[in-house]
Amino acid sequence: MPSQTLQLPVPLLSPIMRPVSVEDLIDSSSQSSLVKPRFLTKKERKKLALEKKHNEKIELVNRLHSRHETVKRIQVPDPEDELEGQSKKPKFVSGSSHSAKTVGKAKFNFEWKLEDDTSSQYEPLVTYEDDSNNLDVKTAISDSHWSDKPLEQMTARDWRIFREDYNISSKGSDIANPLRTWKESSIPSQLIKLMIESFGYENPTPIQRTTIPLALSQRDVVGIAETGSGKTLAFLVPLLSYLLSIDSNYMELDHKKEVNSNKPLGLILAPTRELALQITKEASKFGEKLGFNVVTIIGGHQYEETIHSLRNGVHIVVATPGRLIDSVERGLINLSRCHYLIMDEADKMIDMGFEKSLQSIMSFLPAANEVVEREIYKIKRRVTLMFTATMSAPIEKITKNYLSNPAYLYIGNVGEAIDNIDQKFEYINSPNDSAANLNSAEELDPTKTSKLISFIKSHAHQESNSYSIIIFANYKKICELLSAFLEQHGFNKSVVIHGSKSQEFRERAIDNFRSKKANILIATDIAARGIDVPNVSLVINYQMSRKFDEYIHRIGRTGRAGNKGTSYTIMDDSDSEVFPELKKFLAKGHKKCPNWLLQHESTRIQLLQE
Repeated sequence: MPSQTLQLPVPLLSPIMRPVSVEDLIDSSSQSSLVKPRFLTKKERKKLALEKKHNEKIELVNRLHSRHETVKRIQVPDPEDELEGQSKKPKFVSGSSHSAKTVGKAKFNFEWKLEDDTSSQYEPLVTYEDDSNNLDVKTAISDSHWSDKPLEQMTARDWRIFREDYNISSKGSDIANPLRTWKESSIPSQLIKLMIESFGYENPTPIQRTTIPLALSQRDVVGIAETGSGKTLAFLVPLLSYLLSIDSNYMELDHKKEVNSNKPLGLILAPTRELALQITKEASKFGEKLGFNVVTIIGGHQYEETIHSLRNGVHIVVATPGRLIDSVERGLINLSRCHYLIMDEADKMIDMGFEKSLQSIMSFLPAANEVVEREIYKIKRRVTLMFTATMSAPIEKITKNYLSNPAYLYIGNVGEAIDNIDQKFEYINSPNDSAANLNSAEELDPTKTSKLISFIKSHAHQESNSYSIIIFANYKKICELLSAFLEQHGFNKSVVIHGSKSQEFRERAIDNFRSKKANILIATDIAARGIDVPNVSLVINYQMSRKFDEYIHRIGRTGRAGNKGTSYTIMDDSDSEVFPELKKFLAKGHKKCPNWLLQHESTRIQLLQE
């Protein structure tokens, strides 16, 4: 049997295998790609290392560039520059804001490859195209005044400063920001065009700035502002905007039907006939341009006039409470579709005894929570705007019972002295036993009339005989006596209004005064509100009002619409009841308080009581 040889497997790599000899390498050179090694100098080796490092940087930057949207120029040195130490212009490639900082220089100097530096993978949560420039821009924006900023860049701090600039304060939840300009509001463009181009209302007043945005959002508003603050436009703009938003088919077809001819869509209540006529005049200016019919319902007008005014339908009714109730009860007016209610000078209506009348009118209107046909009227419920100079208990009761979550807006400090009126006083130190006679309703006081003539002559000289003066007195007879007295002294162009004058006479007198056919108006407190005559340069209180609030309204007839005005008030001991309030009023408004007022017994007693 032949013998068999045992063959052991040869390991692939043997630890005792001999290395390949030089001869074997030379013999296999034809079959190998190996080339003869070339000696490199130190300078060449350094250059190759720099090139490799440079290529690694370029590759890393390109990878980062694809992952970042923000681009920043990154300085990468040229290997030739580093090698030769030359100061050539740097080359630039693209990369991210943060990566530029990381790639240029590692945070720690370790012997590792650049791509192994994990800090290069850090990505900030927020990046800017240029941190330094962006910081400068943000700082400049935050430091600039609100008037230099677009609306979208206004901050909470800006709005606070804005309110302080215009002396605006408010109470209530979710109060909208005030209005900076007409064009930044949601007022219909055709209405804005009318205000600016046709009627010259370039900029809103403080009460308009704060009321209009809230009213346009269909929010109930209680505006507390002094007379002459621009309240009329503050409530007319939202009302007209509401009428313009109503379904056009309804306005063009249904509302013009005879059955709807006496159904107004908006109601404005005023305490006096004069104020109602003033509001009507302003509303009619817009109504004629926009196609809205404005009807006035006030005492002194015949019911036939109301019927005649309604023949073409009605959109807005301006009324005094008493005559409106009579008209509703007679069936002349139907308030069932009146979803917009405005009460101007509500405090005066309360003072005049209209509280029950207001409650009756509310019963004729749609309830505050009544669901409205939104497809037609574009409104959720009835909107009520109320304006008042004071917040009395009856006013608070009305707001609680008839307004829904109202916003309370305050312009200035109610009761604070009016800055643009120079208030002057003339005190007649008379014996107490005759004080009552000095303020009598039956005759004129020689001392007072002498002062009165002196005031008028001095003012006429200063104004070069182009002036408008209102003289207030407490009694009708005194008004008539003053008119006759002034005529005797050469002042023939004067008119008189008071409660005993017919409505027609009163309207004609005010028109003459407004057109300067008469430059002196003598009146009781009936003219203290609602008489908007431009450029009344002087108000004279021949007799001080018995109620201090009326004094504020009296002097508010001058210094209107940003103009300067002057008031003279003649006082004596019979007016001592109002001295403490006058002193507080002047002190609060930082006005100079006369020495006689500071030293008068009534003010000293009040100081001791406090």
